[in-house]
Amino acid sequence: MSAPAKRREPSSREAAPPPHPARPPARARQATGGFRARVSAPRKGLNPRWLIAMSLLGVTAAALSLLPSAPPLGSSLPAEDEILAYHIEPQRDLVVKIPAEIDAVEVTTWAGVKADVCDSAKRYPYGFVAAFVNERGKEVARHVYDLESRVSCDPDRPLGEGEYAARLAGGGGAVTDPRSTLLITHDVLPQGGQVRLRAKPAVGSDGAPIDLTILSRLEGRYERSETSRAVFEQSLDAEERRQLGRRVSALGFADLPEPARKELLRGWARRLEAGGREGLDYEMSRLLLRRFRMPYPRAEGRGASEFVVGERHAAALNFRGPLSLDIEGPPGRTVRVADGASSSASVELGPLGRATVRLAREDIRTVVIDGVGPDFGVRFGAPEAQALQQVGEIVHPAMPPPAALGEGTAAPGAAAAPGAAAAAPGAAAAAPDPASATASPAATARLQTPPDVRIVRYLALDPSDPVIARMAPGQELLGLLIRTEIEASGGANEGDATVVARWGPGPSERAELKVTLPRSRFEWWNDGFDASEPRLAILRPPAGVERIEITGDARTRVRLRTIEPGVNETLYRLPYRVALAEDETWRYAPFDVSTWTDVRAVNLDDLERKERFSDLREQVRIERSGEGARSDADRPERTLTPEHAPVRRRLLMPAWQSAGEPSPGDAWTPLLVPKDVRVDGEGARAGRLSVIYRAARASLGKEVAVRVDGEVALKEPIVALSGALRVTAPAGTRKIEIEGLGDAGAAYTDAPPANGGAIVRRRDVFELTRGRPMTYRFRQEAGETLHLVLFVVTPGENADYRVRYRIEGAKPASREAAFFRRVTLPDGVLAGRGGDLTRATLWEAATDQRGTDGVGRSVIRLGDDLAPGERAVRLSLLGPQAGDAGETAKEVWIGAVLVGQKAPGRDNGPRLWVEDDP
Repeated sequence: MSAPAKRREPSSREAAPPPHPARPPARARQATGGFRARVSAPRKGLNPRWLIAMSLLGVTAAALSLLPSAPPLGSSLPAEDEILAYHIEPQRDLVVKIPAEIDAVEVTTWAGVKADVCDSAKRYPYGFVAAFVNERGKEVARHVYDLESRVSCDPDRPLGEGEYAARLAGGGGAVTDPRSTLLITHDVLPQGGQVRLRAKPAVGSDGAPIDLTILSRLEGRYERSETSRAVFEQSLDAEERRQLGRRVSALGFADLPEPARKELLRGWARRLEAGGREGLDYEMSRLLLRRFRMPYPRAEGRGASEFVVGERHAAALNFRGPLSLDIEGPPGRTVRVADGASSSASVELGPLGRATVRLAREDIRTVVIDGVGPDFGVRFGAPEAQALQQVGEIVHPAMPPPAALGEGTAAPGAAAAPGAAAAAPGAAAAAPDPASATASPAATARLQTPPDVRIVRYLALDPSDPVIARMAPGQELLGLLIRTEIEASGGANEGDATVVARWGPGPSERAELKVTLPRSRFEWWNDGFDASEPRLAILRPPAGVERIEITGDARTRVRLRTIEPGVNETLYRLPYRVALAEDETWRYAPFDVSTWTDVRAVNLDDLERKERFSDLREQVRIERSGEGARSDADRPERTLTPEHAPVRRRLLMPAWQSAGEPSPGDAWTPLLVPKDVRVDGEGARAGRLSVIYRAARASLGKEVAVRVDGEVALKEPIVALSGALRVTAPAGTRKIEIEGLGDAGAAYTDAPPANGGAIVRRRDVFELTRGRPMTYRFRQEAGETLHLVLFVVTPGENADYRVRYRIEGAKPASREAAFFRRVTLPDGVLAGRGGDLTRATLWEAATDQRGTDGVGRSVIRLGDDLAPGERAVRLSLLGPQAGDAGETAKEVWIGAVLVGQKAPGRDNGPRLWVEDDP
């Protein structure tokens, strides 16, 4: 016995009584000829028309009282549609007959959950198993589908009232948003048969069972013939065409190409009935449907120019100089501002929800802004003349009038005055500036300075429906950039990702990777989930493989990548092609040329039709290399010394240190003018200062003096052009000045600037000439991914250089049944230009000039595709290539740092590399 046909109850609007009495029957009107007869006698009884009207009102009221689902008037909007939905249960199969004429079954599911309050941020995972049984009763296929949804409801009204996406006609809990699953049947059931659906036990992220009921509507997709397709297309009106086109493209229906229109009109759907009897073989419930969808919490009440910050989420803005940054948000909330690598300063938004922060640094850096407590919306702005200090492809619209965001608004008619202005995070204190606190923002035009956000598409994995990658001829490697979804409201700080790659049916023709990834503060998925940091995994399949199927956990997201042939470096796009500090790198900046390129999945069109993708929002920012690690131990580094002790010099590279930032072990503070420095009170340098100096030739034979807080602490004769001094000084902030070195002299101390400022980072560099190669030796353990970072100095000028490297004996090991992280190029040429990174000073060079030596940086990668063993990296300086117009450097100085391997002893060097960013 088939299920009963779809019933449609009248809505509350349709069932309401008419505002006037019903008209008399046509027969009565005909009897009087359509005219009213005058009655001269007084009325002694009730008018029969009123009796008829009252009878109709009574019948209508009785009918309304019998409707089981009629809500109280005004409590919720009437349903736009209603359906009879089948229950998919874990104890018994829901059996659906599949006609041979259909090619697919679309299963739309909802989850009825036990909920007492509206919480649109909560996720409800559920799933079902579909078994395909042919006409002879044999099971020919079985697929598992895992889904997740949430309840769209109005948080300002009790659950069951107001707007909704779906709700049960009889009440009794909440209903999640619908999810659609397409079951392709034409391949597995060409002669028809059955699909048997059974629910999987619902389990939350904490492993606890969830009490829910899966409700479903099943529709079979029938194929249209060419003739019926053409007739159907001609029958569509403008609105119907528009609705069809919206499902597949932003173009109008008429603008779609002919193949796309044919595909769109290919089939039509008809409801499929379950087999058996209601109450015995299946259960049904009546669902009321509307199109309402609740936005995710991070999007509630947010304008397009607002950004969300809080304890778990941060904004990143890139600037090239000092500026006065306005921050607007809810009144009374506290934001934290970190200017570059400095420690953060807390700033409270004033009564009007606004504060102004002065950022004093001169260099190119990223300002990181987060907040105290739950997420809230903020907006950033700067004076029009300073807005161009922002680095990136940014549109700067006008700053709207100040108003509190997210949690309230400024009082109508309130004065448009900024809140307290905080000192830059790097100044001695983040105290309000009274002068700027009373300034009117109308005095100068202010523009918005929003974060530089890029949208990148990832593909969602599924345990049973693969993403298919094609290996092009000559392609040896397939790269997967892996991320995972992390529940934003659950407080988790990491997520697990699982990836399985298969290129054949055999047990050894596969590779599997399971990894735990930390949560990102700066990235999030477009559907409201937090995103993890990325992990690059590389697969080397056997020769001849043309197709790789990739499956995995439903929360895992991937991008398919491959190495761009002939490209050995990444060249960022203007205006991101700027000089950064030696230990900094761009993350997610757009580029003109990259060593890696994205590749298209073979079944991308099918995946997009199934909505198997997620859009990631990335913030372009500058990071200290290595900050992507979960801890300092994840990417340790050490300085290498080449064999045979070539000539050594000290390289002093300009850098910046903010107030409160820990001083790196290789930093010196310049003493060209008297400087306040911080003397340590404990440790190896407690109560003392080291000073190195270079004196002008005219100062030979005279005395050099070091003053501490105005008093002479040490005085020595100058007997050489350079020297070192040891000075005793009390712990704390001390004013240091040097006398007697002459106008061309220079001096540096190892104590950090007390209030932040310019420093230099020192590094040992070794001479490399065309006639004398250089060799570095170290050991690489199994599974290690190493980077040999070379700082190449061209003395006295900016000059081109070409250095050939060869990793002796580095033959990639076979890694066909496993993922690895980096691929090794055993030899190549590093071409660059000294000065692209910075200008620096070779301290022992025989010149009085400072800051004239050009510095470039190159990287040699040693991947985990190599077998463990000793490594010998040989460097040779090359001349110009044939046909080059200019000359290349005849002498360079090399400083090498090995990233990924801890030094035997203490190493206070800088962090150098973000390995997960290919």
